[in-house]
Amino acid sequence: MKLIFRRLIVSIVGLAFLFFSKDTGIAAEKPFYQGRALTVVINFAAGGPTDVEGRIIARHLSRHIPGQPGIVVQNMGGAGGVIAVNWLGEVAKADGLSLGYFTGPLFHQQLKNPALRVNLVKYPFITALQGITVCYIRADVPPGIKKPSDIVKAQRFRAGGLSFDSSKDVRFRLSFDLLGLKYDYVTGYNSSSEARLAVQRNEIQYHDETLPGYRSMVEPNMVKTGMVTTIYYNDIVSPEGEVKGSPDAPELSSFTQLYTQVFGKPPSGIKYEALKAANTSSTNMSRVILLPPGSPPEAVSALRNAFKSLSRDQDFVEDAKKVMKFHPRFELGEEAEKLYQKVVQAPPEILDFLRQFIDQVKK
Repeated sequence: MKLIFRRLIVSIVGLAFLFFSKDTGIAAEKPFYQGRALTVVINFAAGGPTDVEGRIIARHLSRHIPGQPGIVVQNMGGAGGVIAVNWLGEVAKADGLSLGYFTGPLFHQQLKNPALRVNLVKYPFITALQGITVCYIRADVPPGIKKPSDIVKAQRFRAGGLSFDSSKDVRFRLSFDLLGLKYDYVTGYNSSSEARLAVQRNEIQYHDETLPGYRSMVEPNMVKTGMVTTIYYNDIVSPEGEVKGSPDAPELSSFTQLYTQVFGKPPSGIKYEALKAANTSSTNMSRVILLPPGSPPEAVSALRNAFKSLSRDQDFVEDAKKVMKFHPRFELGEEAEKLYQKVVQAPPEILDFLRQFIDQVKK
């Protein structure tokens, strides 16, 4: 009799579980984001590359998050993108409902920018988006730059940048020093579009651009007309420090590939290690996606899984390729977490060298 009673209780409990969790969902644990709204904070003004990319991602992300929350995009520009990064760490609630889509915070952390009041080690890392920078020079720089390897023969030229502490400026200066080039450094252009016009007017002879700018403006109007020669793109670096090629520019060489082709061996030394550190923070992690410190683990897990799913969404990929001019490639999983920790905890001697390298041209 007792055995029959026990079996009856087990059956009732099992039926109750099925009823509540499967038929009505009352007792089942609902998704973290169900019935909520997620705000995507972009750290640059509307209309720029970071904003355009962030909005394409926001357009497709919700259906990959269990509970399909509403998504609101908020631009918070200023101070080279630092204002929004500080806001996410100092003001935003740690409730998983504010997501940062940021350009540049990791390089600011490496340089110990005093305007950055927060420590990115404490931010839950969701994912990052790769973004190579393509470097080009006027073909008429004496004695004539007709192919990438001709760059080491170039007579003195003017290289144009954005600011002393811009990651793009620091990386091309390090690269040029490693190649042994003679150049005059001209910086302070407000945007790559301004610097591109300066190249066209021959005020400067060198500049570099993100892949979308290169594909849409430089390649059709300057490369194919013979005005400029493409030299290389900035390296993508693995968590182990190995350099990888980009599938988005198979016809071009990376910096390390070009250097090895010219000199017969890969580069080395403190400048190369500093260049790899800067490339890791600005090429592998051209855009970084973070939650406020202390955000719920359920939110972190849901968003990491959502971006994995998004990366396989062909509708998103095709939409992004039309606007962004490249296949969006996310740093995902354990390898991505290793890469993020490598960036935010880079060796002090490398970071000290980077800061000194910048200070040299400020004086």
